[in-house]
Amino acid sequence: MRRRRTRGLLLSGLAMIAVLAIATPAAAHPLGNFTINRGISVVVGSSGLSLEYVFDMAEIPAFAALQAMDTDNDGTANLAERHAFATATCAAAAAGMSLRIDSAPVALRTAGGPELSFPSGAGGLETLRLVCPLHADGPAAGEEHQLKVADLADDGHLGWHEVVIASGAGVQITSSSAPDRSSSGLLTAYPKQSLDAPLNVRSAEATWRLAAGVTASPIDPQPAAGTPRSSAADPLAALAAGNASLPGLLLGVLLAVGLGALHAVSPGHGKTLVAAYLIGSRGTLRQAAGLGVTVAATHTAGVFLLGMVMLIAGQFLVPERVIGWLSAASGLLVVGLGIGLVSRAVGRRRHGHEHAREHQHAHSDTHVHPPRHAPSDDHSDAPLQVGAQLRARNVVALGLAGGMVPSASALIVLLVAVSTGRVLLGMTLIVAFGIGMAVVLGGLAIATTWLRNTIVVGARVTSNPLAVRLAGWVPLVSGVAVAVAGAALAVSAVVRLG
Repeated sequence: MRRRRTRGLLLSGLAMIAVLAIATPAAAHPLGNFTINRGISVVVGSSGLSLEYVFDMAEIPAFAALQAMDTDNDGTANLAERHAFATATCAAAAAGMSLRIDSAPVALRTAGGPELSFPSGAGGLETLRLVCPLHADGPAAGEEHQLKVADLADDGHLGWHEVVIASGAGVQITSSSAPDRSSSGLLTAYPKQSLDAPLNVRSAEATWRLAAGVTASPIDPQPAAGTPRSSAADPLAALAAGNASLPGLLLGVLLAVGLGALHAVSPGHGKTLVAAYLIGSRGTLRQAAGLGVTVAATHTAGVFLLGMVMLIAGQFLVPERVIGWLSAASGLLVVGLGIGLVSRAVGRRRHGHEHAREHQHAHSDTHVHPPRHAPSDDHSDAPLQVGAQLRARNVVALGLAGGMVPSASALIVLLVAVSTGRVLLGMTLIVAFGIGMAVVLGGLAIATTWLRNTIVVGARVTSNPLAVRLAGWVPLVSGVAVAVAGAALAVSAVVRLG
């Protein structure tokens, strides 16, 4: 039996490695699948200003943009539709910019056709890059001039924002708040050290003067070192676009379960909160297992719901803001659970003190000392029944808090499945991913519940006064910890929403 079990584990491990080997490589945007990144480059010349407004859209907003381009609803954005989209987007970008020379507003106009391309992204989805060439007339006369440029557009999407100002031939920039070299290669390769805190520069100022004989210092689109805009592997998305044979599909489902488990052990999925809550309450192993099922169901339903909304009204939706509000709601739900745990702990302690006073008062009235209670008496067990009984509704609420925020990888899988006609495969992989999460969080809940019950039983057997006293404080401390952590999650989500 042991040999068979070992052989099964080895085969499972080899199967997961095999899927990784046969899956189509999938590169995800280094700043995240939701981002829309913008850059403005300005070259100040002796006869005017040449500008470029650059968009770099990650997979999810690019998917929505492609839907918006398809105005005849035939499922494909043809060249005419793409050109119309690019022209309208560049016009809106120019209208959303403020350009002033010597405090006077200057009009922007297009300077050639827009450059629209679709670099490959995660799971075969396309990203979008759009370069809008613009021009503005320079000042008629004068030795020194001041330039102010600002991007006033705000679509609510998270992303990189930068402004670069360089000099053309015959112009010397004497001061500038912006660099003359793009740190991201005009949104082609982002600095590795800035991926966690993207640049957010939307305006800049510069002073220049005409100077005969000064050579141009055009903007260099190549950064010194950076992360290519499509470099981060997304193995889950690779499964949706990978081998479609039956063995490949079966191995893909197995790997999706493993990826869900790995996703659950990554930071930000409430594992500590789950453990703290279960330590502070008296739950059963069945309730702990139910917690895992609730997490899986909630996470899977959230992915399907957000994916449906993306398909129906993707151009009007900012998915990362939806996820941000879900994160805030999850944090507030955790705060409520923590407060409930604290309230019940305080009530039980107050009830225990009142019972002790009544018991002591009965002793002083009768002046008769009854015999010691037997170990099986309820009074001897009461102090060691640590925490209130875990209710089914609290299990559901805890599961909702752990699974209500859908992962970007799972949403990408759904969009890949829709775009490649593999909807059933995508749905299966998402369900398998959720099962992997449930196994980890449910397993953690079962282990925590078992460990807690074992400790309580041990304390009851030893009847150690210190253990009894410490056990009495566990629910209160756990409740406070859960409430504080939930508040931190909610505040962090609101701050990211801006």
